[in-house]
Amino acid sequence: MIKGVFLDLGWTLFRPVHNDWFINQKMLEFVSLDTIMNLPRQKRTDAFDKGIKYLDDCHLLTTEQEEIKQFAGFYRIIAAELPELGITAEQTDEIAEFKVYDTSNYIFFEKSKETILKLREKYKLGIISDTWPSADRILRSGGLEGLFDTKTYSCCLGAWKPDKKMYEHALKQMKLPPEQTVFVDDWEPNLDGAAVCGINPILIKTRQDALVPGQRFSENTIDSGKYPGILAIEQLPELLESERFCCE
Repeated sequence: MIKGVFLDLGWTLFRPVHNDWFINQKMLEFVSLDTIMNLPRQKRTDAFDKGIKYLDDCHLLTTEQEEIKQFAGFYRIIAAELPELGITAEQTDEIAEFKVYDTSNYIFFEKSKETILKLREKYKLGIISDTWPSADRILRSGGLEGLFDTKTYSCCLGAWKPDKKMYEHALKQMKLPPEQTVFVDDWEPNLDGAAVCGINPILIKTRQDALVPGQRFSENTIDSGKYPGILAIEQLPELLESERFCCE
């Protein structure tokens, strides 16, 4: 019987306004989307890959100020690799600060809060997310702060899913055996990592095509059929009540 539910954040409870975590409204004040998309695809991809490697190498963070500094470095890499964008060093700082402080960059799915409140009536709830310190600010903006029993953020561990550290940390906090838990995520490799640790995986298929192909955070949802799936978060309670889970 399932007693605990772990949830991813992005593409599970909310999404970025422009369907990309890195191209936000502030960036689009300085450069048009058409200018970005008209660059050669491989050049675009290579630039963002280089920036993401920088994020990977500097991911152990505890404060939003550290997060701003890190993303300023990220956007400086993008500006240097894609000079056609014409983004200045001063503008990279503004874009980074916007990304951390302005939660209007994120849109919560319509039934997110309603579903979380419903799940809380029966299950312990936790988060397992590749994210940064500003995640709490985002949750607060959606009225979800304080509704989770546990939180496992990659920035606190310096590790990304599907590293087993993420799932082991989550299980230790929730104090449930893995077979009594499920994990909802939009990317199968993350679910594979949960399955290795004994957690029951569920694929959520809300992810849409992203603006910058090739980014780690912009893959389309892959559904091989090996895990049970839902199309939106509000379908989760019914799935958990199905024979597949309630009778295990």
